[in-house]
Amino acid sequence: MPNKTKTHRILRLILFLSNSYPKTKEECNAFLGIRDSAFYNYRKLLLESGFDLKQKNGKYWIAYSDQSHRVLQNVLHFTEEEMYILSKTIDRLDEKPGSIHPLKHKLVSFLNQDKVLESYIQKEKSAIVQALTQAQLQKKQILLVNYASGNSQTVKNRMVEPFEFKNDFNLMWAFDTTLKQNRQFKICRIEDVHASLLPWEYERLHRAKPVDIFRNTGDLDKKVELKLRLKAKNLLVEEYPLAERFLSKTGNNQFILKAPIAKYEGPGRFVLGLAEDIQVLGDAGFREYLKEKINNCQHFFSNSTNSGVDVKKLPVPNKKS
Repeated sequence: MPNKTKTHRILRLILFLSNSYPKTKEECNAFLGIRDSAFYNYRKLLLESGFDLKQKNGKYWIAYSDQSHRVLQNVLHFTEEEMYILSKTIDRLDEKPGSIHPLKHKLVSFLNQDKVLESYIQKEKSAIVQALTQAQLQKKQILLVNYASGNSQTVKNRMVEPFEFKNDFNLMWAFDTTLKQNRQFKICRIEDVHASLLPWEYERLHRAKPVDIFRNTGDLDKKVELKLRLKAKNLLVEEYPLAERFLSKTGNNQFILKAPIAKYEGPGRFVLGLAEDIQVLGDAGFREYLKEKINNCQHFFSNSTNSGVDVKKLPVPNKKS
């Protein structure tokens, strides 16, 4: 294996294991396109290079013990979707000697400039982010004033322990001390913040959750299986690039998507928008979700006597053959 290819894969593995949640050996192998023997070699190299590579219950992650490194990780954080796109780009770079080294030099220079982090936050982000960052560094709880939650449809105060930023400081992972849960909060939905003298109480429970291919956050404990025509396949990959990893071609302009997901909402919106180009094969929970959504749509026509639409003829999810 060429050295440059190995270097690229090591960099990608560092990003992958620094991202949000622990990964299994199999996930790492699939992401990098390597075998077990190569993974163990990379793991040894990371440990010898000083990375705090953790392992528990068959899952791996790179830990950051120093708070300044956590903030740096936030700035340099890539979502799994971004990493997928970036990794494909890196692999297509010209392998000529002069093309890769300047990029590496710029990355190293950036990592060694502490002022870049400070100026980045102060110039681009609000006072709310500043306060949340301070609470994270000092391991203090902080009150989110009038947080507008899309899930609960409520606007109320939340006392939280912020521990990780995502998506260019637009999202924050924090532990909600009332719900006793890790939750993802959107910065734009926070009206204000009030600092607190209370220290973190639940640090041992802090853990960000994975994001599925439809950008929904949560445990990947659900599945969808779809049969797609070419139009649906193209739109899927364009809108959700990570989906490409879970696609297989079954015939002329026919594709199958089998993917683990966190919530049905993401694939549900996609399927209902392209119903004529998609056949739903599974799972049972997703089929029931779609049926409920379709039933909820009937009120659109209940007061439209002249609409010409026969509600009984609305499409329903295809049965698995």
